[in-house]
Amino acid sequence: VGYHGVPLPDLPFDSAGGVIPNCGGRVLNAEEGDVVPGEYVTGWIKRGPSGVIGTNKACAAETVAAMLEDAISISVNDASVVDPEAVLDLLDGRGTRYVTEEDWGRLDAEEVARGEALGRPRVKLVRVEEMLSIIGKGEQ
Repeated sequence: VGYHGVPLPDLPFDSAGGVIPNCGGRVLNAEEGDVVPGEYVTGWIKRGPSGVIGTNKACAAETVAAMLEDAISISVNDASVVDPEAVLDLLDGRGTRYVTEEDWGRLDAEEVARGEALGRPRVKLVRVEEMLSIIGKGEQ
């Protein structure tokens, strides 16, 4: 309620709808309507402020399917394909905090442990600062 997307640098944006123009999650160039290679969206920035968790899951699944379809079609000789380690180096170089699968495992274990103490399946962590502290990536 009350949500209206905002533009991001270097991405097309539909101000009227508050969304990034897309087709099935693939970002579309605002001028020609062509797919922007390697750019994807999901959730409210993809379709506007509507739906519930189930809607978002289906929306994300559609986008992931598009990503996988695109990944399969990329030639291994394509110069635009980047080494996955290079992405991590880029993020580290920019000082960007990101969450690895191992980090997620720590968060999951903490939520389950907190839940067990209360006789529940888990207690969901909701504060980003607390999550980063648990995975050891908080402010230093």
